[in-house]
Amino acid sequence: MAIPCYRCHESLSGEELFCAHCGAPQLYVPESEALLATQESSLEHNIDQAVSMLRWRAAVQAALIVALPAALLSALLSPGTLWAFGGGFLTVALYRRRTASPTDGRLGWRIGGLMGVVAAALSMAIQGASLVFDRFVLHQGAKIDSEFQTEMQTVLHAMQQQNPDFSTQMPGFSHFLLTPYGIAAVFLAGSLMLALSIVLFSALGGAIGGRYLRTRPLSRPTV
Repeated sequence: MAIPCYRCHESLSGEELFCAHCGAPQLYVPESEALLATQESSLEHNIDQAVSMLRWRAAVQAALIVALPAALLSALLSPGTLWAFGGGFLTVALYRRRTASPTDGRLGWRIGGLMGVVAAALSMAIQGASLVFDRFVLHQGAKIDSEFQTEMQTVLHAMQQQNPDFSTQMPGFSHFLLTPYGIAAVFLAGSLMLALSIVLFSALGGAIGGRYLRTRPLSRPTV
């Protein structure tokens, strides 16, 4: 059976290893191997399509389930970023279990980041509620203010040692940090930094989880 050369298109018998006209090597792929390659390519394409489609409902449900314990652990135990990282990984695993959908690093980053946003909001709410409870229910407002002022004085003293002219250069700033408004601003800034770190580490844990679990077998989705 004559077949054409892929380069010069001259007719060949099908047994030559090289074209007699142009010298191009002739490569033959058995039909079964070509079919297998086509099936593998189609399967990879389907997996890529499934990965690119985030099921938001399942992702939100998984994030809400994991966010509360992650927020509690982040607010009460140090380091909080460790629990955020583990929470992001666990959220991706739960998402896969509920949807039986493949994941990758990019999808895991989005799912972990979603959990991190919820956990950060809950963590800030827990810290704020704890502070309000201590101040107004346990009547420890004077103690809390004294501790904050002591910490601020320690920070100002360290800055004064690094820069002896700090007090004269920024006298208003030094005074502001020792006022109730300054203490509230520092507390808010610390809470925002903690929230940002929770989101970032949760997204990182989700990205690693999505990439690591990509090669794991998928289970049947749960209701």
